[in-house]
Amino acid sequence: MAVVELSPIRVDAERARAYVLAHGAMRDVARLEGIFGAVGPSREVVKELEALQNSDGGFAARQVPGGPSSIDTTCLLLHQMKDLPPLAGSPMASRGVAFLRRAQRPDGSWAESEEAAALAGPWAEPRYLTALALFTITTLEPEHMDPLNRGAAWLRRALAVDPTGSGIPVQTLALTWTTFYRLFGAGAHEVTWALQTLLHRERSAADRAWGGACALEVGAGGKFVLPVVRLLAQLADLQQEDGSWPAEEGAPLESTLTALRVFRGYGVI
Repeated sequence: MAVVELSPIRVDAERARAYVLAHGAMRDVARLEGIFGAVGPSREVVKELEALQNSDGGFAARQVPGGPSSIDTTCLLLHQMKDLPPLAGSPMASRGVAFLRRAQRPDGSWAESEEAAALAGPWAEPRYLTALALFTITTLEPEHMDPLNRGAAWLRRALAVDPTGSGIPVQTLALTWTTFYRLFGAGAHEVTWALQTLLHRERSAADRAWGGACALEVGAGGKFVLPVVRLLAQLADLQQEDGSWPAEEGAPLESTLTALRVFRGYGVI
């Protein structure tokens, strides 16, 4: 049997924590504390999130109170709530998931409203939004099999249009292989196809952190252990001198918190 040797995974958690504490807002600090075991964010953090949730259960685009409900923002904040126990299982989160289920189109896909799409920019791409909504529902309320099956069927057809995957964003590929893994098991064609396509693409630190978070959420194991361990090692090597992980869009706090969630979840730190 061949032996695969991997370099030790070294993460400076204290520098990363110091970076978040120095640069993060109230919610960022609360997420940091939640990642490291704190239970129950402050009332101020809860109120901040409540102010962003519209009456339909969705969260306001670009996190601007009173803005149109956005699928992308709703999924983002639902994932942030996983760092803020017990908010991930709260009525606020359930209303967010209910919004996603109601927002599904008759063909099984998800798309932003015209008003929200104007604010979402490239994150309004239907394959990405559908994969994101599927991932969010299946990791929070997987008992809703009808929207999950219809969404997976639509995504399968949409991905088949680009068999090489060259035009599919890496975020969508990460969401696809992990979602299909959770829904249909390791043997599903889309799992192997999306993962292999992803591994041959250039990925930033933020992309790797997001991919690691997706794999962690669905408990990917078995033949996927080695790719995950390699991802962790590569992500660790991308930590900056200031303790952060870089992000192309100027959001190192998000990539740093996501990286910490991944390393903490896998027991590296």
